[in-house]
Amino acid sequence: MAQFGALTSGGVKRLTLAPEDKAARDLFRQWMEELGLEIAIDEIGNMFGILKGKNEDQCIGIGSHLDSVPTGGRYDGPVGVLGALEVTQTLIENNIKLNSTLVVANYTNEEGVRFFPDMMGSLAHANPNEVSNYLKTEDKNGITVDNALKEIGYKGKMKCGTINYNHFIEIHIEQGPILEEKKIDIGIVQGVQAIHWLKLTLLGKSAHAGTTPLSARKDTFYALSKLSCFARELCNEIDNQLITIGSIDVKPNAINVVPEEVVATLDMRNLSDANLQQAKNQLEKFMATDDSFSHITVQKEILVNVPAVTFNKEVVDAIDKSCKQLDYSSYKMHSGAGHDAQILATRYPAAMIFIPSKNGVSHAVDEYSSPEQIEKGANVLLHTVLHLDQ
Repeated sequence: MAQFGALTSGGVKRLTLAPEDKAARDLFRQWMEELGLEIAIDEIGNMFGILKGKNEDQCIGIGSHLDSVPTGGRYDGPVGVLGALEVTQTLIENNIKLNSTLVVANYTNEEGVRFFPDMMGSLAHANPNEVSNYLKTEDKNGITVDNALKEIGYKGKMKCGTINYNHFIEIHIEQGPILEEKKIDIGIVQGVQAIHWLKLTLLGKSAHAGTTPLSARKDTFYALSKLSCFARELCNEIDNQLITIGSIDVKPNAINVVPEEVVATLDMRNLSDANLQQAKNQLEKFMATDDSFSHITVQKEILVNVPAVTFNKEVVDAIDKSCKQLDYSSYKMHSGAGHDAQILATRYPAAMIFIPSKNGVSHAVDEYSSPEQIEKGANVLLHTVLHLDQ
């Protein structure tokens, strides 16, 4: 799969609905057809390979995504899709007929790099009423999701949300160092922390850097810098709080001019919705009362607001039981990153299986999980499916 969008550095650039994504989808579809799976594609481009069980109304979903970030690795996403396909192939080769219908899924635009929001495919699956808005979303060149889907031939006819899961399980690389540091085989993911993305536009007044006294300045970057320091203090005060100012655009961006405009993004995460709300309230209060904001106009736009998710106990317990059956070491943990399973868990019983990431690296070309680690993850997925199917 990594040949599509391959970078000379060893990683991949496979942006959603780009030619590289089409090539990956085509190969995935070919592999599913070779296994004799029924293929279904919905209107947002989510791909499903269906292995009919004895009970067609009972459905277990397994999968992830194939798109990547611009300088991504080979493992984030594909481990979950191809691991799911491998589990399905294993069942077929061993003539195991499940009670449940098994669905292998590749979700569209999980990374959210080309089109916003991220996890669009799973959002459309869980919230079909929003599909028309997602299809209108444009990339930086003005190309809509709808047009991009049609261009690569993956605008499906099936309505989003048509497939209903009784359970959904996703394997994924951890994207962090915990499992490797603890020398643990499998992470049993109990939930995903809340995520809040905020776009701030601070408007002040340009002024000469050499002639304008501090008292007369409406310095937007000074305000942002104080907010940044306050945000770091909040992270130390509020349990499990993380705040990252990840992008900044300063205008006029000249060495001798006081900045009149700053556009910045805040990424805020916490395991607790209440704690995250406390952090948001404290930031609001700071911007309303700190002297650095006294002559600054603040415009806010919420980009993402996903509540914390606790995964289904039945699915978590099935993963735990599988690890014990296979004699794999395991560790119960939470995910700091967002995933398709997090979104699907708002509608269906779901959980996740983590495998170790070398040095905790993710969203980078040197991202790596060994074949043995991936095999263990797929084995746990297989046994989890069998347990839930009973």
